[in-house]
Amino acid sequence: MASGNDFRCLLSKESVFGTRVVPARAIVVTGEDIAFQRNRAFSAALGMGRWARPSILTTRGGSGSISGEVPTTGFGYLLDGLHGNAVTPVQQAATPAYLQTHTLDTPPVKTYSIQKQTPPVTTNTLVPLDYTGAMFMGVTFNWTAGGLFSWSMPATLMDEVTGLALATYTAPTAWSPFGFQGGSVTVGGVAELNVIGDGSLTIGASMRDDAYALGTGGTMAKPVETDRPAASGSFTADFNDLTNITRVVANTSADVILKFEGAVISGAFKFMIEITLKDCVFSTPSPTVDSPGPVQQTVTFTSASGSGNAPIIKYISTDTVL
Repeated sequence: MASGNDFRCLLSKESVFGTRVVPARAIVVTGEDIAFQRNRAFSAALGMGRWARPSILTTRGGSGSISGEVPTTGFGYLLDGLHGNAVTPVQQAATPAYLQTHTLDTPPVKTYSIQKQTPPVTTNTLVPLDYTGAMFMGVTFNWTAGGLFSWSMPATLMDEVTGLALATYTAPTAWSPFGFQGGSVTVGGVAELNVIGDGSLTIGASMRDDAYALGTGGTMAKPVETDRPAASGSFTADFNDLTNITRVVANTSADVILKFEGAVISGAFKFMIEITLKDCVFSTPSPTVDSPGPVQQTVTFTSASGSGNAPIIKYISTDTVL
């Protein structure tokens, strides 16, 4: 018998939107909620009897998200789907550390073929479900007190294919998750020393994912950008002074940098992921007191650049290629 613990997920980048490439890259996930919908149109014809209701399948498409813990290696393959740029890892000094810089100044255009290998309850043979034309629309990063740094990426899917062979799964190796103890937040170059508890950061693109061209077999057109992207975040902090309120009152604009580090790769270089939201404004509410315990406040911020500065995600690993 199989269970959710046996679930596997693989993907490959497509050269042409919706044209399947056998999924070959295994990723470590903690869950998914991909749902695929086949839409049916019912005839309103009269004179055919009370229970006569002919119908046909018309359009189809899917959406959902894939979630996991941010790994110290291999994550650049997913980050690459958030923009249209070409990214090449750059070796740091003469060490095994390589830096990737993902600048989100272009909308998502890269698409993936995905295979979910889903465990049935009564056997050990995983059942494949394949998706083509998968495009990631953004990413949310989360951390919890004493927990791990995690990610979730919403996606749209052009088509679902059944009956294909199970792709070869090779579990990722030489990786570990980033932990709470390696995290930090800086605002305007100043470290936030009182971050207590949970936090999150979300970057999202506004994409059209409901366009179906006449005569194309019922699958959706490749998503295109329809509005400005957005980025925002929040974290819980102990109330020690008016610093966070003053940012609101003074209409402060400052870069917010979220950074998580892991083990040392070599010398001064560690496994690292760093997300920078440029030119953020703040809407932190005043703290309230509702218990005998320590007073805390939720610090909230939104990227609102007056000059179009895009978020940047830097990732240091031992990956020589994405």
